[in-house]
Amino acid sequence: MNPLKVGYFVKMYPRLSETFILNEILELERRGVEVTIFSLKKPNEGRFHPQTAEIKAPVYYLDELEPKKGWAVLAENWPTLSPCRSELWKLLETLIPQNDSQLMELFFGTAWAAAIAVKSGLGHLHAHFASLPSTAAYFTSRISGLPFSFTAHAKDIFQNSVNQKMLEEKLKAAGFVITVTEFNRRYLTSTYPSVPAEKIKVLYNGINLDFFNYEPDLQREKNLILSIGRLVPKKGFPDLLEACALLKQRKISFRCVIIGQGEQASSLEARNRELGLDGLVCFAGPKTQADVLPYLKQASLLALPCTVDADGNQDALPTVLLEALGTGCPVVSTTVSGIPEIVDDGKNGLLVPPNNPAALAEAIEKMFSSPDWAARLAQEGRKKAEERFDLKKSAATLESSYRLSVENSSPGNRSEMPAPVWAGKGT
Repeated sequence: MNPLKVGYFVKMYPRLSETFILNEILELERRGVEVTIFSLKKPNEGRFHPQTAEIKAPVYYLDELEPKKGWAVLAENWPTLSPCRSELWKLLETLIPQNDSQLMELFFGTAWAAAIAVKSGLGHLHAHFASLPSTAAYFTSRISGLPFSFTAHAKDIFQNSVNQKMLEEKLKAAGFVITVTEFNRRYLTSTYPSVPAEKIKVLYNGINLDFFNYEPDLQREKNLILSIGRLVPKKGFPDLLEACALLKQRKISFRCVIIGQGEQASSLEARNRELGLDGLVCFAGPKTQADVLPYLKQASLLALPCTVDADGNQDALPTVLLEALGTGCPVVSTTVSGIPEIVDDGKNGLLVPPNNPAALAEAIEKMFSSPDWAARLAQEGRKKAEERFDLKKSAATLESSYRLSVENSSPGNRSEMPAPVWAGKGT
């Protein structure tokens, strides 16, 4: 069997918060898939997961191209792009009336990506997120004739700023679309009824269950609350602080560790002081998967009080909940979006309404008061992780989908470039 070669489009690589992309590529490579990464931006965090060093894929950064040198890039790669010139010019003719500098920069970047894809013998293109990365994969597909697909997550489909006309065009043009929850699939099929519903598939993100292993006899620290995530509004950390204040008022002994970084860091730390929680709540900063694992095995429970932000942004399938289930760390979360597809309330964890610190505090206290019951929930959580969130199973499904796409694709199957009905901001 010929090696399967796939190009992956992402916004920034590597990125500390996007472990699901890192793990997916690693598992595909373990299965023999040859991956090439196209990143729209260079990383700016300065901290990476150790597993990043295991990635074999070459990485091309589209932001390395200077906009002024776009035509020079076309000239340099013209021997490769010349056979694609008809579609390339059609795409350019569609973009020029938009008068959008970002899209024009993307045009030259994706022309370069198309040349690399053709020279590298890639058979399929895939993007993570229905926003700019999927637009890049779409443009590259238009130019090169290679089939493309993308994974829709959360912010990229729910946020109010999403360009729905552009997203509809991409949904129609893609060979298939993956989304990470049934909640998302229902949203996409109802919001974009012109897109064939069968094209949109649900594939849950997987985790490495060998890494996030389960030790049933592990001794966990009593009344230790763990929370992990970017410090942004949709994670609901202000509600967690309020819940901790209620636990303190009730004279319940506890300790809380919050892992992550983000725009709310300063305001959360200030609110923590106002609530008199210094010494009880610790902000531990960002950490790698390897650093997080001991916390997951030490904590009494993981609390993630997700909510819906004012601009519509919300979580879809928080990876940290999957990791908690995998390690047997009891979980308390909310009923937002696809979280009930992870946590079956009362069976493998507890769910409370969003924006309800009192309910959150009650659920945490319930876990604290019944450690044996919490351990049984955690055992069921591990079973759920093995059944639904196994990285090996999800990667196998992806590989099959990519292979089928390659087998079914041919230069003569390309559709005409759609009219520019998606004019306006947003990608």
